[in-house]
Amino acid sequence: MGILLALFLSCFNTQEFSLLKVANIEPVQTYTLGVPVQKAIWKDEPRIRICESTEVKMYRAQKAIKFWEMLGYEFDGVRMDGTLNCADPRHGEIIVTLPEGNIDENHMAATRIFTEKVTGHIAKAKIFIYPKYAPRDRVLEHELGHALGWSHYNQKFHLMHPNWHQGGYDRSGLRK
Repeated sequence: MGILLALFLSCFNTQEFSLLKVANIEPVQTYTLGVPVQKAIWKDEPRIRICESTEVKMYRAQKAIKFWEMLGYEFDGVRMDGTLNCADPRHGEIIVTLPEGNIDENHMAATRIFTEKVTGHIAKAKIFIYPKYAPRDRVLEHELGHALGWSHYNQKFHLMHPNWHQGGYDRSGLRK
């Protein structure tokens, strides 16, 4: 019986067994080649108007604006708008408003920029934000980045990362 047990155990090579054992899997860090892309710029400093229905508080807007000012961008003021027709941006303005029907509910916010055909400069921008995401860190900063012409940048921890969970406050390449 002992011989059968020894023969049976000899069929298992412990080195081969360790090769088949699954090790702890660690995520692989990926890095994006290149730099963030700014697809358009403002000719003059934009004004910012916040529709009160978005529930974006003034201190939250000022924090997001300060982030971009530290990178060299300038704005021509910010104000709250409590009117019912607070939805359309005027020339030279970034408006923060509620999403329209075509914005996916899985997104926290979205931005649409309008450019002048002749110069290519940004004429106005519209940030759509759901009230429940208005107080979240980086959401308004990220959308202001789009309103300033910046595209998504797929670098982990970067402000312009398309996925909020993988983004952060890395601002490399965004300085004016």
